[in-house]
Amino acid sequence: MSFENEKRIVPEDIRKRKKKKVMFVMLSLVLLLIIVLILILRRNVSPVLDISPIGLDFGARENEMVFTVKNVAKAKGFFQRGVTPLEFTIDTKQVPRWLTVYPMSGIVEKEPKTILVKIDRRFLPPESIIEELRFSSNGGDRIVRILAQKEKDKIFVTSPTANSTFSIGDEILTEWSATPGVSNIVNILLYLRGENVGTLTHNYNYRKDSEGKGSFLWKASDLREDSGYSIRIEDAEDPKIFDEVGPIKIFQSHTAIKVLNQTKDHQFPSTVQFIFSLRNQNNHAVLFPAEKVDWKNIKIWENDNEIDYLESHALLYTQDDFQLQVMLVLDFSASMYETNEDINKMLVSVKDLINSLEETHQIGVVEFHRPDVPPMVLQTFTSYKNAAKDALDNFSTSKTYRDFSSCWDAVLKGLQQFPEKPDPDIFKTVVFLSDGFDNSSFHTPNDIIAMAKERDVHIFVVGIGDLREENVLKNIAFETGGTYVHSENLNVLQERFKQTITDVKGQYKIKYISPKKPEDGSFKVKGEITYNGVTGTPLLEDEIDPSLIYSKTNVGVIRFTAPSIIKYNSAEIFMWCEHVPRYINDFHFWVGINKPYQVTLTSSNGGGLCQGWTLSNLGNGWYQLTSPDPKDPRKYLEFGAFGTLCKIVVTDINEEELVIPFKLDNSIYDRGQAFYGGGDTSQTGMWSTNIYVGNVTQ
Repeated sequence: MSFENEKRIVPEDIRKRKKKKVMFVMLSLVLLLIIVLILILRRNVSPVLDISPIGLDFGARENEMVFTVKNVAKAKGFFQRGVTPLEFTIDTKQVPRWLTVYPMSGIVEKEPKTILVKIDRRFLPPESIIEELRFSSNGGDRIVRILAQKEKDKIFVTSPTANSTFSIGDEILTEWSATPGVSNIVNILLYLRGENVGTLTHNYNYRKDSEGKGSFLWKASDLREDSGYSIRIEDAEDPKIFDEVGPIKIFQSHTAIKVLNQTKDHQFPSTVQFIFSLRNQNNHAVLFPAEKVDWKNIKIWENDNEIDYLESHALLYTQDDFQLQVMLVLDFSASMYETNEDINKMLVSVKDLINSLEETHQIGVVEFHRPDVPPMVLQTFTSYKNAAKDALDNFSTSKTYRDFSSCWDAVLKGLQQFPEKPDPDIFKTVVFLSDGFDNSSFHTPNDIIAMAKERDVHIFVVGIGDLREENVLKNIAFETGGTYVHSENLNVLQERFKQTITDVKGQYKIKYISPKKPEDGSFKVKGEITYNGVTGTPLLEDEIDPSLIYSKTNVGVIRFTAPSIIKYNSAEIFMWCEHVPRYINDFHFWVGINKPYQVTLTSSNGGGLCQGWTLSNLGNGWYQLTSPDPKDPRKYLEFGAFGTLCKIVVTDINEEELVIPFKLDNSIYDRGQAFYGGGDTSQTGMWSTNIYVGNVTQ
């Protein structure tokens, strides 16, 4: 190839190469442009907010619930490279006090986020409520509705349950649960038949967790037996929220029985009698249920040989069956009025005692209110219960200047109302209510104890309020054979005083007819009494000379009790039979009264022997008492029995004293039986005596 030809070829190659180079550059630019366009057009998908569920219904019980926040956006196709994270925030300004939400903001990528919602039911309004949670996010806005209904705030006592039974001295575990709206502190109260009788705990902080369960252990002490107790638990901040469980029975399990205040009352005809008190280990009365008052509860030995109970007719009587005198000594001093808001509550309590007495029982009242005025007898002993209540009302409503206290002088005044020579047929008591504050008495507690023992009077003390002399009051009760009860204030006095009423009635009488004759010489008697398997101690014991009590058992003994002071121009007279011979189905007697009067039978609850008998007015002052079936020996009065036959009420009495002639016809008895006064057997067919009413010198 020539040189010229070579010269023509070279430029052609160069052009081709240049052309290729240009093509390559252009292609690269196109590719780069495409890449840039791809980079420009390919991006993340915007987030999309999704909430599930869109509403929470807490109802009346739920406290915690959750919902989830999701980002539901998805990348599709080549140009969607991914999903932008969801960022959310909850508007805190809209969240109420009772609502808690966590977390309040966050970022959601692939995994959903759980939102915890809590409600505090204590702050819920009483009605149903709907609250809105407002969500703001880069994936949209949403609203979650919260529905809550406040359950009625309640306390539920879970233990003990109704009809539970406990013994005095037991520890009682009380358990309960409360709804969240109930506060953390409660008061636990003890009620008896609708009356608050004590606070077991006050402002007790029980709540340990959100479940609201609580428990409290307390001891059933200083309570009286009853089956009507209930336990009330109330919200200390809102007492209208409470629960009460009952009835609950609290009884006294007798681990020991003490025989106290033994009095011997042996008499004609051949009658051996003991009057005594029965007390439990807490020195409160042991009361026999009526169905358990039976001679089988007793054992009697003469010279270590057990008696024949059917032949000797051993009988057991309760206090309702024989005479009782109660002298109330009441504190009306300034210290009682200033410490206790309503003295009327004391009057209500003592009237409960008066109303509890049987018609044969007698009541008197002494008050004290200032040292320069001696303690005053508002009412001497009377069987007219309304007379004592009227005396109390008249004094308590009078405008009286009340000052310092002279309680010891007042108790001594009450003791002086009993005769110097004790009557063993009568159980004698002083019931003394006071705060025990004395700053002006001439006499001392030792003087009280000495006179009470001389006159065989037993002092039952009720201490009221924050006592300054509680040990002194307790000692007076202990030394005189009474009991002591403390009442924290007058608000609970009525319930506390019921224990004293029970204690006053905790006396018994055992009597039987001894076969011993004077020629047998002195003999030793021992007696014991058992209740619910527990035998009382010490034994009833005495050494008896039969010549002092021996007489024929076919001779009955009649006596009368009449008021020493006539009030309301009337008088109640009770006719007592101290001993009933065998085969008695009839009484024939005469009352010589020229004033209006009425003769009635006495109740069996008060020792009446002739319940169910017929009382006939024969005219001219003569009366006849006849058994339901005079021919049926089972209807005869029980041999050796003791009690009242009838009551004579005389009205229109204008005198201070009255003597009533009385006759009893013994000629109606065909087996040699007769009735006379105690020790008087000189008359035969017709026994005559006088009944003395008022201040009569006999």
